[in-house]
Amino acid sequence: MMHARALLPLGLLALASTLLAATSTALADAPALMAAAPAATARESDAAVLAAGVAQVTGLAISPLLVLVGLGWYDFLRVGGFSAESGALPLHANPWILLPFTTILVCVALKKFASPAIPLPLRKVLDAAEYFEAKFSALVAAGLLLPTIVGAMAAVGSAPAADAALADPTVSAALGGGPLLTVLVGIGAVAIFLCVWITFHAVDALIVLSPFAILDAVLVAVRSAILGLLGVALLVSPFLGLVVAIPLIVFSFLVAGWCVRLDLFALVTASDLLGGRTGDPSLPARSFLARRGLGAPIRTMGRAEPTESGIRFTYRPLFILPARTIEIGSPDPVLVRGALWSTLADTAAGRAVLSFPPRYNRAAAALATRFSATQRDGFLRARWRSVRVAISSILGGDAPAAAERA
Repeated sequence: MMHARALLPLGLLALASTLLAATSTALADAPALMAAAPAATARESDAAVLAAGVAQVTGLAISPLLVLVGLGWYDFLRVGGFSAESGALPLHANPWILLPFTTILVCVALKKFASPAIPLPLRKVLDAAEYFEAKFSALVAAGLLLPTIVGAMAAVGSAPAADAALADPTVSAALGGGPLLTVLVGIGAVAIFLCVWITFHAVDALIVLSPFAILDAVLVAVRSAILGLLGVALLVSPFLGLVVAIPLIVFSFLVAGWCVRLDLFALVTASDLLGGRTGDPSLPARSFLARRGLGAPIRTMGRAEPTESGIRFTYRPLFILPARTIEIGSPDPVLVRGALWSTLADTAAGRAVLSFPPRYNRAAAALATRFSATQRDGFLRARWRSVRVAISSILGGDAPAAAERA
């Protein structure tokens, strides 16, 4: 699977390419400004365009749906709204695109506001639907806005000169970064978007996996605060926006591998919650490593099957490389049934080694038998059972025993 150490050089290269373009064009601006001050002052600094582009790509990756709707309506009103001339509206500001996505944004906001009052089973289904909506919105927003941002960044220095001094071939060559730099800017922007998006998409993944509505609200608030800080910084100055964006980009490249594995776990969980899938415990079970130190990164996806000495876990690094096998010792396994998914601990007092997606919830007894494990309820499931027992004891004298057997 992906490691942060492997992604960090790629992230530094992507960031360095955009910063290199900003530095070179900023230095190239100086002779042009001195040669033709009136024309040059009217032309926006290439370095500022690149700095704003990096910040915009970062903001788009943090919350694609919100940025698409906000920027879309802003450009819609700026161009003239419904009275704008035919063809004057950019595609992302088309009302036929804005209205559906604005409706989706309002529904998502209402769902988040009402989450504490929604029962856990229904809330998890809605969280799973919102998780897939976030992926769809990111795909659409990136397709509509990312080419425009990358195009503006790649076109620095290529604008036609309004003055003879700026039209000088030497100055134009200095301002134009060349095809190689253009390619580097494009690759860097796309790499930044992908890593920042998967990092902040982890918020949606954690919401699917978390049974606590208060934690969901905290995660959304933190993401919104970061996006707000970046937006305010970008309004003040493109370079201030770049200063805020750089730590977010570096952090994203460091944790992108962990976020990909978390997203896979959330993807399988959300698919099971929406599809009502039931796993076959007689086959090698789809599972995820639940802790570090087992020979592969935590949340690595693979398949587990019992052996005489414990558990055999098979996975494919990067999903395409040859399969690898890990032998996990499990002298006294225990299957812990959680509120959303089950985990397998190596001993009664040990930590979890595997996590099984919700598809195995209905077949927990058969799964425990296959791995020769005892069963026990997790914290939330045990508390819920206690509440059921208490209510049953009030309603009837022999109900507690029946509740215990349920």
